[in-house]
Order: sequence, then C-alpha cells, then structure tokens
Amino acid sequence: MGYQFKQQESLKAGVKRIAREQLKQAIHDLKHPQQDPHQTIHEVRKQFKKLRGLIRLVRSGLGDEYSRLNIWYRDVGRGLSRVRDAESMLEAIQKLRERFPDPAHEEVLVEFENKFLDRKQKIVEEWVDLDSELNRLSEQLRAAYRAIKNWKIKGKEKKVLSQGLQENYQHGVEALKKLHQNPEDDLFHECRKRSKYLLYHMKLMSDIWNPILSASILELDQLNELLGDDHDLTVMTQLINSDSETFQCSANINQFQALISQQRQEFQSAAFNLADRIYAEKPKAFTRRMRVYWTLWREDHSD
Repeated sequence: MGYQFKQQESLKAGVKRIAREQLKQAIHDLKHPQQDPHQTIHEVRKQFKKLRGLIRLVRSGLGDEYSRLNIWYRDVGRGLSRVRDAESMLEAIQKLRERFPDPAHEEVLVEFENKFLDRKQKIVEEWVDLDSELNRLSEQLRAAYRAIKNWKIKGKEKKVLSQGLQENYQHGVEALKKLHQNPEDDLFHECRKRSKYLLYHMKLMSDIWNPILSASILELDQLNELLGDDHDLTVMTQLINSDSETFQCSANINQFQALISQQRQEFQSAAFNLADRIYAEKPKAFTRRMRVYWTLWREDHSD
C-alpha cells in the first residue's frame, strides 16, 4: 500500500502497517540479496531510515518506547554503513567528474578515485563475517516484525501528529537559522537530518492533499540530494586530512581539494536557496495548516 497513511485506517493501524511493510521488505532483501551484497545493505538501511521517520512522527504517542526503537534502528543501520560509506566516496568523485569535465582535471580525479577504490576494497576484504552478520540481522528483524503488534500509539491522532510535525519542523527552522549565522559542517549535517525527516513526514501524509504535498516532496528530495552530496564531500575532506599517508603525499592534493571546495560552495548555495523557501513558514503555522489538511481529509472519508 506504500509509505503513506490511508484515509480508511486509524493512525495506529497505519503506523503498524507501514512499519510491517518496511521490515518485510528489509527481510526479503536480506533473504534474496542482489548480486552485490553491499547494495542489499544500502537498500536495507533505507528501510531503517524510513522506519525512524515514521516513529519520529508519532513520537509522543509511542512514549518511552520511541527512544528504544529509534536507538535500535539507528545503531543497526550504522553497523551496516562501512562499505556503503566507502562507495559514496566513489560516487562523489564521479559527480566531481561530471561537474568538472575538463580533461585537465581527469588525471587528478583518476588518481584519487583509485585511492578511494583501494580503500573500499580493503574494507570489503576485512568484513569477513558479512554473511553471518546479515543472517543474524534477518533473525533480529523477524523478531522486530512480530513485536509490532504490541506497539501502542496513545493520544488523539491529530495531537500526536501535530506534536511530531511541529517538533521536527521547529528543529529544522532553528538549524537553518544557526547555519546562516555559522555555516559549519556539523550544522549542515543537522539541517540535512531535519530535512530528511520532513521529507519522510510529507511522504507519509502525502495522500491528505496530494497535489500540494507532492510538490513539497519534490523540493525536499532536491534539498536532501544537495545536502547529501555536500555531506559526502565533507566526509571525503575529513578522510583526506586524517590519512596523510594515503592522500597527503600526492602532488595533486591541492588541486583535488580545490575542486571539492568549489563543488561544496555550489551545493551549499543551492541548498540555502531551497531551504529558505521550504522553512519560510512559522512552525505553528505549518503545523496548523497540516492539521487542517488532515481534518478535511478525514471528514471527506466520513461523508
């Protein structure tokens, strides 16, 4: 039925259905892995992120159970991130190549692409227990699937949703304000997290007024891609600075870092342009608008 609430179901039923669908897909992916197991891991981690977006929206209704669930899915996802993070470095270099197609840059890009390829291969070779780890995870997810029936969503649905929407949107507004004042890497990362959750929340509620929320989803997708690409280059810079033996010995290091810097400036400028519009609304006004959409949607079903 998809990652969205349905008009004919209660909030509690919708949360449980969506959670089961995400876990069912993750279990299926682990049972029927793609040719590249690390791509399978990438897909499974996506399900975990969507689950965390779901439970964050109904956080007040879950009560103390929220923290336990959020931490568990966060930590399991992080434990699977090693190879995916290495692959993202190679994808970032490909995007640099597309942005700077001048043949004068190709030698530099090939050199650092090979360095990051060697790094990924080393990580793959060191992860010798991958199959057993994925089998163990599959069993854990089956247990998590069975436990969904015990989830309790307490409180009136409009109040629960309003609290979840406003809290995350408020954090996003605050993160963007701080980012304008002091554009540091950790604040870009915080803005990225908040906009990702907002994207999930809009997807979950997209059916309440599809033409309007679909447009918001498109803009949020673009914002998250920009912030994600910038984050990859942040991580790349940190790796270069921390592993002098591998990277700093290159005669092309300054040229490579200059390309990264220019690309990041362009990503960040475009991200600010989008984020300022996405977060232009006051948190209370945003929440009130979404609550009205939800109420009218529910009333349409009851007529």
